[in-house]
Amino acid sequence: MIYLLRHGETLWNRERRIQGHLDSALSPRGEAQARAMGRTLAGLLDGHTLTLMTSPLGRTRQTAALVAQAIGHDAARIVADDRLKEISWGGWEGFTRPEIDRRWPGALAERYADAATRWSHCPPGGESFASSSARAMDWLHAARKIDGVVVAVAHGAIGRVLRGLHARLGPEEALALDEPQDAFFRLHARGIDRIAAER
Repeated sequence: MIYLLRHGETLWNRERRIQGHLDSALSPRGEAQARAMGRTLAGLLDGHTLTLMTSPLGRTRQTAALVAQAIGHDAARIVADDRLKEISWGGWEGFTRPEIDRRWPGALAERYADAATRWSHCPPGGESFASSSARAMDWLHAARKIDGVVVAVAHGAIGRVLRGLHARLGPEEALALDEPQDAFFRLHARGIDRIAAER
């Protein structure tokens, strides 16, 4: 069984600034969200053997450390995995959407023309949802072979790709999935459960 979490709110999330492979620290609200997810997880793990994994980016590592504290897991045993990194926005990272519109006129309109375009569109020097699917599927295959429970702390976009692959969704359905920071997902053989974090 896999529990898939998104990192808590960051300072750049508050500014609606694109992060991708760049980083921003958790906001106080994001720290509280991470602790709440950890408390909720603690009641679900039932003494199973646990592997806690994270994207290597700072905001996920910070979230994973707070989750580990809440569930009584040794933070030194958290495993960082590049395959859980957020999808790269390349040259657009660090900018807000209005700033991208000013610097690259029409580029966002082109990206969001329709679901098929959005799935395959690659920002300058970045990555598409489609191209990230290979590493996401590779991670899923590996995680399913791990004994016990896997808790993975990842990101919004790659999280949608992972859930879409697990549920065998098409691009349009995967893109329509939400990216909560106050809930997480249980991936199992019968499907996916959304679990709200306790407040």
